[in-house]
Amino acid sequence: MSTNTGSQNQIFIGYDSREVRAYDVCVHSLRYSTLKVNKLFSEDIEEYNRDWGEPQSTDFTFTRFWVPYLSDYKGWSFFVDCDFLFLADPAMLIPTFDKDKAAYVCKHPGYIPNSQIKMDGIPQHRAYRKNWASFMAFNNEHESNKILTPEYLNNHRPGLDFHQLRWLKDEEIGSIPLEWNCLDEYYHLEHPKAIHYTDGGPWFEDYQDTFYGDLWKEAEHNLIMQREWEEEKGDKDFKETQSKLTDLNWDGNES
Repeated sequence: MSTNTGSQNQIFIGYDSREVRAYDVCVHSLRYSTLKVNKLFSEDIEEYNRDWGEPQSTDFTFTRFWVPYLSDYKGWSFFVDCDFLFLADPAMLIPTFDKDKAAYVCKHPGYIPNSQIKMDGIPQHRAYRKNWASFMAFNNEHESNKILTPEYLNNHRPGLDFHQLRWLKDEEIGSIPLEWNCLDEYYHLEHPKAIHYTDGGPWFEDYQDTFYGDLWKEAEHNLIMQREWEEEKGDKDFKETQSKLTDLNWDGNES
């Protein structure tokens, strides 16, 4: 399976059947992006056969590391968890990247999860480099990423090595500003560019009042309105009258 389309840069969004609402809103928040948006789902990767015998909280716990392979080891590709809301286009980061780096992440210095239980009742692991792999930019052509082959990805143990980016040297890992992986209950930034509802988002009943929750609810409302409009009037008519709808702009403010 390959999703590469020439030299176009891409973003892969992790899909899990338990978080379809989160996935749909994340995709919708990237509707203005210049990146090619891809669904990352294990059932769509023919070669994927890693079992669930290790700690694994989502379908995309390990599929995220398939991104260079799925991109034919060409260009730049992002991976992002589905519980993100974008308020800016991550493509704007690419001109700032150094080709000597194999990957870029938000490094979250000093971050320790508040809760010992994840939003769906799964134990929360407090591991080294926690949450670095929730939003990554892969330099697919970097020689160090060529090790990420189906055989290696399916068989290497422990899986935690992937999340700690241990196939890379420290100097091969670049830093993305934290505003691009704004952990909702930890970083209360005035102008985040991407919010990560890492403790739980409003698509779960117990997380209706989470920080930045209103922004996510507004984004879902916009998505529902768009779907209803497209069903009634057609996509072309919706785009022509989109300015009449409440929307979130790239600065995270209502326009």
